[in-house]
Amino acid sequence: MSEGQANHDPALQLPFELISSIFVLCLPLRRRVRPRLNRAPLNLASVCRDWRAVTMGTPELWTAIFLQSSQLKLSDAAQDPIDSRLDTRNHCADLMDLWFTRASGRPLSISLNCPQRTCLPSGLLDVMATYHIHWARIELAISSDDFLSFNEITGPFPLLSTLCIKIVDAQPEELTRLHVNSIRNSPNLRYLELPTHTRGPHNEDLALFPRNLTSACFILSPGDWGPVAGGSLAPILNHFPHILHLDLHLFQIQLPIGAPPERLEAYLITLRLNLDHALDLLSLPALQSLHIELSSIAKLSDFLAQSQCHLTTLSVEMHDLIQRVNLVGALSAAPELHTLIVAVRVSFRYTAIQYCDDLFDINLVPRLRNLIVEERARFPAYDRWTELLQLRAGAGLVFAELYVHPFLPVSDPEQHSLPPSHDVQAQWAVLVAGGMQLQILAGYYTWPADAKDADPIGDLDNGFTEQRELRPYYFSSF
Repeated sequence: MSEGQANHDPALQLPFELISSIFVLCLPLRRRVRPRLNRAPLNLASVCRDWRAVTMGTPELWTAIFLQSSQLKLSDAAQDPIDSRLDTRNHCADLMDLWFTRASGRPLSISLNCPQRTCLPSGLLDVMATYHIHWARIELAISSDDFLSFNEITGPFPLLSTLCIKIVDAQPEELTRLHVNSIRNSPNLRYLELPTHTRGPHNEDLALFPRNLTSACFILSPGDWGPVAGGSLAPILNHFPHILHLDLHLFQIQLPIGAPPERLEAYLITLRLNLDHALDLLSLPALQSLHIELSSIAKLSDFLAQSQCHLTTLSVEMHDLIQRVNLVGALSAAPELHTLIVAVRVSFRYTAIQYCDDLFDINLVPRLRNLIVEERARFPAYDRWTELLQLRAGAGLVFAELYVHPFLPVSDPEQHSLPPSHDVQAQWAVLVAGGMQLQILAGYYTWPADAKDADPIGDLDNGFTEQRELRPYYFSSF
């Protein structure tokens, strides 16, 4: 837009505060802001002098930065349209410094996803350290060497509420969770996720963890606790009296022989669990969101019956099962469900869409509003998927996503990514015209074209790593 055109732009007649608020709404929903010319805030600053003034005068536009692997390898960024002296292709550290200077002391979010066999660019951690009193959310997927350097930043971190650290390479033996300085010097820490290659928290060391956590992700292995039983989980729940959202990755479950195990009651709102056998250990009457790797529908149904909870979100992940799991029992016990995620990671027998056949009964989960299906299939079952959406649209479904991973190895990636027929696409267009939000991602094919950049639905989050991981936003809030 030329300056002359800008002078006649009706939008510029709005109050500064209103334009500023509109610009903030252009940021990603989860506030992971990629510094690219075609994304806010840089694209807004490039339009004209007046828009640039609004952009520069809105600190909230500059409080978050998200650098992924390609940018951290200095190959996929562009010149800052505001400061032409900064070439971000060579100066990631300078970019971050300039970015946060514009934030004017607001709480900051930093997300760095660095692949294996690479290191963070020189000077990046030094710049992070200069802003440590403003950290609010830190998400790092980095090497162990970079983590050791990061851990030299001792704080304090008065605003830090979310800390997520993933180690992408082999873990040095001397590195443990309890060495993370930013845990001990963060009085307002609410969510914690610790290095993947470590284990814990160790039972005797729980006292070192802040008691005010409301969300946490822990890995429990036999080496830490012995085989996990109800008594193993009790110390965690007792130490964190305010915990509402818990993500547990278990390696072994020990259930008593004969009599049913005594269930441990807790008032969690959200639970993510990789072993459904652990459901036999728990009673969660306040649970609203459950994300579970499912091997037995009976365990899920029994858990829902015992807990008498009112689930609104259910995510079930299944692997290579010999027999198709019938979801009717579990879904019948969750009549208030409004969001359902069905994922089949590895299956040579059944697709995720086949697992959804029960949903053709519209009396099952009658309040369903959001449906996400993720599968690994040779060819997307577009026709069956479309039939289900047409039926459910009349019953209130407003969002649907189909995410198809190709089989590995893929003999013909282009064939896997073939678009559906024109007739199917026309039916999708009718659904969208009727108010449904629809997204299909199948290999190279996406519908609509910008589906990969769409914000997650509801309270879900896609995570900050390149691996797709839908989970509640409570685990990474900012």
